[in-house]
Amino acid sequence: MSPFARFLSTAREALYGRHIPRLKSTGDTAITQIEAPERVRLAIAGQVAVVEVGETVEAGDLVARTPEAVRFQRRVHASLSGTVTALSQEEVVIEGEVPDRPPITHSEPDWISPESITDTAREAGLIGMGGAMFPAYVKLSRVAPIDVVLVNGCESEPYLTCDQRVLEEQRGEVDCGTVLAMHAVEAERGLIIDRETYYPGGYERLLIRDVLGRVVPARGLPRDVGTLVINVQSALALHDAVCLGRPLIDRVITVDGGAVGRPGNYRVPIGTEVGHVLDACRVDVSKSAAILTGGPMMGRLAERLTPVTAGTGGVLALTAAELSRSRTQPCIRCGHCMEACPFDLPAAYLAETPHKAVLGCVECGACQFNCPARIPLVERLQRAKAVVTAWD
Repeated sequence: MSPFARFLSTAREALYGRHIPRLKSTGDTAITQIEAPERVRLAIAGQVAVVEVGETVEAGDLVARTPEAVRFQRRVHASLSGTVTALSQEEVVIEGEVPDRPPITHSEPDWISPESITDTAREAGLIGMGGAMFPAYVKLSRVAPIDVVLVNGCESEPYLTCDQRVLEEQRGEVDCGTVLAMHAVEAERGLIIDRETYYPGGYERLLIRDVLGRVVPARGLPRDVGTLVINVQSALALHDAVCLGRPLIDRVITVDGGAVGRPGNYRVPIGTEVGHVLDACRVDVSKSAAILTGGPMMGRLAERLTPVTAGTGGVLALTAAELSRSRTQPCIRCGHCMEACPFDLPAAYLAETPHKAVLGCVECGACQFNCPARIPLVERLQRAKAVVTAWD
């Protein structure tokens, strides 16, 4: 990257989300195991169950898998040791106990073939834990030359600090997972990026541009510029799968918000109901205006029965003051949306007049957050993208 390009990149980073507060109040809170849930609800849509109601399972046992003819393979494993109490095409319900995490015993990554790493990732059910939940084994397959692996620990979404805590408390395992990912794709370099950045500076396209000076094409992928990006907890899960023989059955989440009595970072079995998380963390329902899974910018509204997935970075119980909702007003052409966009897109204009430039939008929500008229820009930009895509 040239000195001028580096200057521009630094200037951009200084502007990212300058009106979006970080709100990282749980950054110094150590990871604790959440109070054990009585049951978990494991999503298996598109997969075939390999267990039956009444069957006894141990944590880590395979409970569902995609048919062999399906292009992208997925696996789901029991996160509790107990009994299958309900089964449908959408989920497997298990009642039981949380298993102990095994002691750390490293294998030597250099002795493991790239194919073995990829196969292990597939059979362990590893998926992207930054939110995308794409099968990890596909990214680890050498479908294009990769020379650098970036482990994304920026965690720019407000409130969320779970990746930060994993890096502070389990850095050795994350380092090992990074080496394994490098070995799988035969990359020469591996970098763990843990700097603080305002939202949406942790988005992978921005990360690649700011760290490496490489620009991912608008409709391309990081591999198009020789880069593999994985989340911190994805690297941890890869270590657990290869070095401990442990499939993906839990993750660390942040629980925070003005209605939460015990905010912090918790290790939670995958499939734990949001209602159990709320109860364990003493959420005052009378103060809560919205429950979200994920961060406030790209998270989703949740109900008590909503399960924690491998891509759930947090559970937020926000008050009305934190939401600061107001009625939508007409656009005043202030330009704040363009100033907030990390790609300099005129969001309000593109939402009204679809143009191919809208395909560069990553739907991060920074424009909507900064819009004084409270226009639902993300929804309108999604519609504009659908219109433009239909032109092809």
